[in-house]
Amino acid sequence: MGGGSGNKNKTSDKIVVGYVASAHGVRGGIRIVPLTDFPDRFFRMKSLELYAEGARLCTLRVTRARAGSKGRVIVESDLLDRSEAERLVGASVLIDPEERVPLPEGSFWVDDLIGLAVHDSAGNILGVVKDLLSSGGNEIYEVKDVEGRLRYIPAVGEFVKNIDLAEGRIVVELMKGLWE
Repeated sequence: MGGGSGNKNKTSDKIVVGYVASAHGVRGGIRIVPLTDFPDRFFRMKSLELYAEGARLCTLRVTRARAGSKGRVIVESDLLDRSEAERLVGASVLIDPEERVPLPEGSFWVDDLIGLAVHDSAGNILGVVKDLLSSGGNEIYEVKDVEGRLRYIPAVGEFVKNIDLAEGRIVVELMKGLWE
C-alpha cells in the first residue's frame, strides 16, 4: 500500500468496511451493510468517513450505533434529517489501515498478501500472488507465474512454509505435479 500524496480525497490506501444501504427513520439515521469479518467495529467507532467514486463525501460524528436486521448496523449521527441520510445511500465507509482489527498470530489481511513474490523452498521465484480465492474448505492463492499463466496453491500449512511480509515473499513447498 502506498503512502499517498497528501490528497485527502485519495482512497487507494484506505480500506472499505461497509456501505450505506439506506436511510433509517426520519432523524437522519443510516443503515450500513458491513463488509468486514468484524462488524462489531461499528459499535466502537466515534466517526465514519464516507466516500463515493473515490472522493471523500463527509465525516459523520457517530452518536449511537446498534444492530439492525439482516446483519446491518443502524447508525445515528450528526445528520439532521432523512433527506441528508438519503443523499449518502451507496457511499462507502472507509478506514485507515492502522484502524483494522488486530489479527491473531499467523493470520494476514488479504490485501497484505496480494503482490507478494512466491518462491519454492529452493529459493526459485514461481510468481506473484494475484488474489486469494475461497473454495469452501480452504483458501487458495491465485499466482501469476513467471510465464504469465495463473496457477493455484492451497493456502494450507502443507504447502505454505513461510509468509514474510517484511521481505515481501511467501515460501511454498509444492508436491509433485501441482505446478506442472
